[in-house]
This record gives sequence, structure tokens and C-alpha cells, in this order.
Amino acid sequence: MALWGGAMARTSKAKSPPERAFLEIRDVSKKFGDFTALTDITLDIVEGELICFLGPSGCGKTTLLRAIAGLDYQTTGRIYQKGRDISDAPPADRDFGIVFQSYALFPNMTVAKNIAYGLVNRRIDRKAIAGRVQELLELVGMPGSDDKFPAALSGGQQQRVALARALATSPGMLLLDEPLSALDAKVREQLRHELKDLQRSLGITTVMVTHDQEEALSMADRIVVMSDGRIAQVGTPMEIYRNPASAYVADFIGSMNFLRGKMVAARQVQVGRLKIALDGAAKQFAKGDDVVVCIRPEDVAVRDLGKFKVNNFAMSIRDVEFLGSFCRVILDVEGVKDAELTADFSINLMRDFNLVRGGKLKVALPRRRLQVFRDDGQGGDRK
Repeated sequence: MALWGGAMARTSKAKSPPERAFLEIRDVSKKFGDFTALTDITLDIVEGELICFLGPSGCGKTTLLRAIAGLDYQTTGRIYQKGRDISDAPPADRDFGIVFQSYALFPNMTVAKNIAYGLVNRRIDRKAIAGRVQELLELVGMPGSDDKFPAALSGGQQQRVALARALATSPGMLLLDEPLSALDAKVREQLRHELKDLQRSLGITTVMVTHDQEEALSMADRIVVMSDGRIAQVGTPMEIYRNPASAYVADFIGSMNFLRGKMVAARQVQVGRLKIALDGAAKQFAKGDDVVVCIRPEDVAVRDLGKFKVNNFAMSIRDVEFLGSFCRVILDVEGVKDAELTADFSINLMRDFNLVRGGKLKVALPRRRLQVFRDDGQGGDRK
């Protein structure tokens, strides 16, 4: 029996109009008294994608998820699911399954009864429910666990049961509120791969809330980075990592170096006694503008420096951190008071250059890898 209906093949050769997004969020705002939790959120979610709402505590990501679920109605704006206006619909009239951070399993019910809970309420035939429960236990890798109680399960097993319960009614959308945050690191890494594989195999539209950037980068088809109740950037993990829209996003996604300075010429910024050449990304800035120059640790170059005609600088090695497959080297930027640069180097490079604490090193900052933003105080710790 097919549990998940795929899209029906089109038989007409005539060109069809573009389909609407599975979920459309339009100008959604949410206030709690005088506090504004969401401001003018507009977003389309494509059918079958896994999208992550990512941001620090208090940024509005869970509030947005709860608005989608109907658990907290938006103050203004509309929400459409497959073209149907669900803005004022109760949760029971919205087509979704949800997994909470705490899993919210019923402690006095067995695994089978927890999974079957939503089906029983729909008055489905008992035999059909039993069959569905077995299918779901197989799906989440827990066959034979029917009669166990939640207290007898590990955190990872409880997460699987909560996921099976959310999928029991074959919802069109899955909502995940930080589902892996209560697990230890090794189990969390294992389950995020399992969850992504499951989502792909089922083709279910999934919205996940997380504050864990690694989780979002490894799982999401697209990431919605949020800040102070607004969307800071939407894009694929690679787009957001390589082309952040602001210093805030650059700082929040992955590790990033920040060098603050002032534009002194077209495509040139003064940072302390250093002059850093920039590429076309700096054309929007004028002489005298305060900017922040950013570069990822893995983009700091030390090999073949002859091919870099500009941005070659002498550094002092302040510290070396061994992190398994690579080393993180903390460099003091000579000529810039209290400034440091973090660089990630392979074990082979560390050996070839004999890099040790207290040593000297010449590095290049490739222009094509530099990001530059107006210095609005966001991104990196101000000295």
C-alpha cells in the first residue's frame, strides 16, 4: 500500500501555468502585547522541500512555526496551504504533523498507542490502525517496540516514536520544532541523517526550526535566517554560506573573520596600517565609509603566494588548536591593534610549513573570497 501519494503525471501537452507554492506566507506579523515577535514575514515554501528556520533564541523562528500550525494566530497577514486560506483555521483543519522539542509522548501509553493516537481519534478501523503502526515502526527503524513505554526508550528512540506519530495520519506537511536539540552530539548527528533520508524518501514538505547552524547546513534544501522577528536572508545552504547578505548572516553561519576599517579609495579599505584590496563587491561603498571585511578561515591562503599580487601580509602565530582532520590557527594581524585572524589548515599543510605557536607566517587574503559590508556593529565582537 502506498503511504505517500506522488504528484500525478500531466497528460496534456499544453503548457500549464506555474503552480502555486505549497505554503504561502504573506505579510505575517505577530504581537504579544507591546512586543513584536514577527514583522512582515513573506515566504513561499515549495512542495517537497525541507526548509529550516534558523536563528538565535528570540529571533521569532518558533513563533513563525506556531503561526503556520495555528497554535498562535498571527496578528496580521495571511497564510495559504495549497491555495487554501488557513489563516484563521484551527490546527485540526490544517494538514500537518508536528514534532515538538520535548517529543510530548504520553508516558502512560505504549509506543503503539502513542503512534496510533491521531488515527484512533479519526475512528479508523482497528485492524487498519494496527497495520499502519507496524508500517511506521518499520519506517523509523523500531520494529518490535510496540509494547514499550516511553520511559524505557532512549532519547533517540523517543524522537523516532514522536516522528512516527506525526506521520501517522499521512499529513501533507511536517513541522519540526528543534527535534534534535535534546540529544547528545553523536545521536543528533546520526538522526539528522536519518531524518533527511526519510524526508527525501517520503517527499513530504517539511519545516524545521533550529538554532544549530550545522544542522541547518547539512539538512536543509533552503535556509531562512531570522533576526529580531524578520527574515535576514533566504537561500540554499551554499548560497548563504558563500554569499551572506549581511555581516549578521556572515557571523551566524559558519566561522568568519571580521576586519573593521574605512574605505580610502575605490575598492580599497584601510584596516590599521594594512591596505586591503577588494573586488567588485566593494563598488557600492564610497571613500570614507566604515566597512567590515570578512573572510572564511578556510579561505586564508598560504601556498603559492606568488600568484596573489595584493593582500599579502605577515602574521604571528598566537595559538594552534588541533581539531582532528584540520588545525585552527589563530594569527595576530601585524599592524592592526588587537586584531586576530583565524585560519583552518590541513594536517599536511601544518607539517609542510612547520607551523607552531610563536612562529611567523605569510598569508594572502584572496580578493574573490572577501566579503565587505557596511559596518553597522553586527558581526564579530567589536574591540
